Amino acid sequence: MVPYRLLQSFEVFNGLTDDELKLVANMGREEAFEEEALIFAEDTQAETFYCVLEGRVALRFRLLTRPMTKETTIDTVRKGEVFGWSALVRPHRLTASAICAEKARCITFSGKELQQLFQENCHIGYVVLENLAEVIATRLRDVRLQLIREVGQSIIHGW
Repeated sequence: MVPYRLLQSFEVFNGLTDDELKLVANMGREEAFEEEALIFAEDTQAETFYCVLEGRVALRFRLLTRPMTKETTIDTVRKGEVFGWSALVRPHRLTASAICAEKARCITFSGKELQQLFQENCHIGYVVLENLAEVIATRLRDVRLQLIREVGQSIIHGW
């Protein structure tokens, strides 16, 4: 359990009442990660949703370019931002790896527990998933731009 007021600084929870935030906060716990720690690996089962309280976490994925595979950072998540959203969205497979760019402290949630809460309280589920859709859309746009840059660089450098 974490203090519900901590959740107020996360856009993904904007629109929830204090009572609803308390229900969500009851499921959260704080976790600390060391710099360069691998929090999770791309293309594995997504089980946990993360909210960054302190530090920075790099989201990285493998970019398959001929003749080699390259790993690239697609986003860096900071205080007030979230990652691990695949724990809340089918097929529950992680689309990137998460590696601490510096020491980080996060609120973590079991994806299954949050999904259960969303089924029991549709308003909480609707608000969180609607806000999360904005996060996902922004990341998708950013990844598209990153890929355009990477492909351009590979053409220029003959990768």
